[in-house]
Amino acid sequence: MSAPAFAGRTAARGIRWSLGAVLAKQGFQMVFAVLLARILGPASYGVISAATVYIMFMTLLLDQGLSAALIQRETVTRRTAGATATLNLMMSLVLGLVTVALAPHLAAFFREPGLEPVLLLLALALPLKALAITPRSMLARNLHFRGIGAADIAAAAAGSAAGIAAALLGAGYFAVVHQVLLTDLVTAATLLAVARGPAPNFHLSEVRPLLAFSASVFTTNWLAYFSRNTDNILIGRVLGVTALSYYGMAYRIMVIPIQLIGQTVNRVMFPAISRAAGDREVVAGYLVSATRLLAALSIPLMAFVACAAHDLVLVVLGPAWLPAAPLMAVLAIGGARETLFYITPPLMKGLGRAGLNLRYELCAFAVQVGGIVVGLQFGLLGVAVGLVGAGFLLVPVLLALQKRLCGVRIRTQLGGIWPPLHASLWAAAAYLALPAALQGLPRLAVGGPAFLLVLAAVLGLVHRRWLGAVLSTAGALGGGKKKARTGRHVRTGPAAPTTPVPSTTAGTSVPEDTSDPEPTRAVRSIP
Repeated sequence: MSAPAFAGRTAARGIRWSLGAVLAKQGFQMVFAVLLARILGPASYGVISAATVYIMFMTLLLDQGLSAALIQRETVTRRTAGATATLNLMMSLVLGLVTVALAPHLAAFFREPGLEPVLLLLALALPLKALAITPRSMLARNLHFRGIGAADIAAAAAGSAAGIAAALLGAGYFAVVHQVLLTDLVTAATLLAVARGPAPNFHLSEVRPLLAFSASVFTTNWLAYFSRNTDNILIGRVLGVTALSYYGMAYRIMVIPIQLIGQTVNRVMFPAISRAAGDREVVAGYLVSATRLLAALSIPLMAFVACAAHDLVLVVLGPAWLPAAPLMAVLAIGGARETLFYITPPLMKGLGRAGLNLRYELCAFAVQVGGIVVGLQFGLLGVAVGLVGAGFLLVPVLLALQKRLCGVRIRTQLGGIWPPLHASLWAAAAYLALPAALQGLPRLAVGGPAFLLVLAAVLGLVHRRWLGAVLSTAGALGGGKKKARTGRHVRTGPAAPTTPVPSTTAGTSVPEDTSDPEPTRAVRSIP
């Protein structure tokens, strides 16, 4: 079963369905998280923040990197897919027993007795999560993003409704159990129905050809998980679950652009790069246009969150959550950087360079954990600064990797990032220049439009060519009639002043999270 060609209309349709699904899924989950945070307050919400660390780790272990291997491999039989489904289910049963054994010790580690019963109940969701992994991967490799989107939207709506209802009826932090169980049940049932299986089987030898690639991906994701969750673990242990709730809520803001923008692009990018791995110029076009689009969507959003963090927390979460505001401001900056380079691991894996991806994650693990440990000496804000600062130290490495993989010059890469950064700095200055007497909703009502006006003015007057290229790509992805220029004309030599947008109509379109968990990054969120 080989994957189909990635035609332009397929790419545009895939991105639209992926974006719709991610917007709906994260929108429902964000509403659930905000309402639950307001109902419970920081002290009780810390149990959910600690439980999230467990949920993400178990989800990572369930996959074992096999979903990425199913997508990246040129041909996959139904028997092979069924065997991987069996391995996922077997792993879920083992991890369920491990959870039962470790739940008391994890509760003691975080010094929170209420965590134990929550973890025991969440263990029931592991087989449901396992059932969804293989059908999601098979749909992604065959570019059937509509089925994935329908499953994610239905599951997010049902799970969030169940969680909110449980919270309003007085379930407290157990509301997250209702949400996770129903979300995973609907996801598994829908994906299995749409993908028509595959039915589990015991031909486990069929999985052997996938193991080398999957082991490298799994090790990479394992390192990514710990480099991105060491802060949560140390904060929960050293500073307590209340401090963890402040940090966890601020971190949710950081991952918004990653989940809404980065994952949407990467869901399509990973299988697209896998199919086009033999054409370096096409891959270069994918990279340049994707980076430009990611910069346009993430940098202004996170710049606004950074300068308006105090007002956003006051209006959305309430005064009890104000200690999270400075954390949110710092982590929003890190969120923009993370989103911009969220494309690099799928680029490495799509080109079959899982070993290179592993070496990068080893480097990232050492740098980011070092930043977190140093920052912990200065409290919560120190952890946030240490994490974000370490991330920026990795930027030169990521730029060099992208140049090595597809030949796009670093100057060209930075040229796609500078216009929205420049405009966002002016827009942020306009927001911060408002009178200090304005607070909360009035400041947002005045500062929001001011931010957008200055942003649009700088982009339109100073960076008109860049803006036109972004609008052209967005129009093509949105199904517009205007054709973007083809990525096959990307020049990667010394004389290339700019990189045109890859076509979404000529078979070389801009190329999605191919599974939950997302195979390229272990992003923290309430599942």
